[in-house]
Amino acid sequence: MHTLVNKGDLTEEEVVERLYGKDYTPSYPAYRALKGRLRDLLTTAIMDDNVYSSNYRTYDSALVNGYQQLNLITLLMNRRAWQSVKYLAHLTLRRVQEYEILPINSRLTSILAGLYLGVGFDEKQFLKYQEQSDYYAEAEQVLNKVTSYYREMRRLIYAHKLLPNEIGSKVAEFVAECEPLVVKYPKVSAMQATFYIMKVHGLTLLGNYLEAIQTANRAETVLLGCKGAGYQSLSLMALTRVECSVKLRDFKEGYLQVKRARTMIAENSINDLKLSEYAITLGLQTGHFDYAYEQLAQVDRRALDRMLKQQHVEYWLILEAYINILVLAGKIDPEKMNGKLPDFKLYKFVNNVPSYSKDKQGMNVQILILQVIYFIIQKQYGKIIDRTDALARYGSRYLMNNENLRNNCFFKLLLTAEKCNFHRAATTRKSNKTYQKMTSPQAKLLGRANSTEIVRYETLWEVVLDNLETTSTDGRKLRARAK
Repeated sequence: MHTLVNKGDLTEEEVVERLYGKDYTPSYPAYRALKGRLRDLLTTAIMDDNVYSSNYRTYDSALVNGYQQLNLITLLMNRRAWQSVKYLAHLTLRRVQEYEILPINSRLTSILAGLYLGVGFDEKQFLKYQEQSDYYAEAEQVLNKVTSYYREMRRLIYAHKLLPNEIGSKVAEFVAECEPLVVKYPKVSAMQATFYIMKVHGLTLLGNYLEAIQTANRAETVLLGCKGAGYQSLSLMALTRVECSVKLRDFKEGYLQVKRARTMIAENSINDLKLSEYAITLGLQTGHFDYAYEQLAQVDRRALDRMLKQQHVEYWLILEAYINILVLAGKIDPEKMNGKLPDFKLYKFVNNVPSYSKDKQGMNVQILILQVIYFIIQKQYGKIIDRTDALARYGSRYLMNNENLRNNCFFKLLLTAEKCNFHRAATTRKSNKTYQKMTSPQAKLLGRANSTEIVRYETLWEVVLDNLETTSTDGRKLRARAK
């Protein structure tokens, strides 16, 4: 039949006539059965070639090609081509099984168990694949539970209805429930990655940054033990270690973690930009401003515009604005830096507030702070006075909860400077109580959870005081602030 069809110059009626004689038509049952069998054999041959020729060297390629083969196997099952199904299910399972892609492995082992039970009964083979099928079915239930809890964690974070430590406590409960289940499936990379990402996030929300770093290290070891562990998951663990170092304000640890992460993250990828963001923030929060400047100078500006949404681009503008404020305040000498930043119109930035104006408890706080400090350095006190009432209302309306304690205190410090007519000594005396509150252990602990504080407020207050007036309106020297 294949030879006749392959000639290409015969109609179907002529093929039937050659096979069975003049009295038979294409509706003849024997012909239809033969035709279906030939179709199944050809499909099997094509799939067989695809299984061997397809790339299964990585987790992602095994995922794509495994699903493709599974779909074709399902098609053959619908045509009741049982022998072809059995052959190809065996072949595909051998290629993908070690990657522990649960939906694929679960379906293939279930198919094989069913075939050895219902098509050519083989008890030994049935028990083998039924055991595997049960294993993968249970593993899928655990993965679904972990994934559900992970999504719930993200919902709580995005909803902003609970404080970070409250979310962290809930996540700790999720982790405690899932951990004894997850440990049974050490080679399932999707499950291990989701679980450890949730666990590390929970620890950071609780402020346990050292434990989070240790857990991220453990996660990396576990994931590297999985065949074809997801590159994205390993990158996230590397970024988490850097983020926790930033939260700890540990420059030495952060510097080492940044260098380590550079070897694990693709250059000019979205994760590479995130790593640069953390590196710049690390320098700004630990007082290593030269490091922050040089990290920013290395960033590919085209990658920023190409890969980030507008709001994220504006966040980078805030980072750049802070570095330029520090240059303006004399904290950074651009002439001594390796690499140079492009021209940045600081006056234009502070007079054109980006879209963060809607983020009342987030980055809008930093934009307002940048505006006031810029005007103080430039001695443009009138522009600050014009904003005084708005600043006071803003602080009382949006910054009264514990998480914003340091933000609120720093706003009050700026308002104190205005009330003291921008005189250094008077401002130092009047602001002492608020400054002590802002630098209290409680405020610092709460401040670690607040990701909006880019440059430590102690440093910014020093910049403010250094740029306030030292004489009264009549030219008389005022008492210098205590060193």
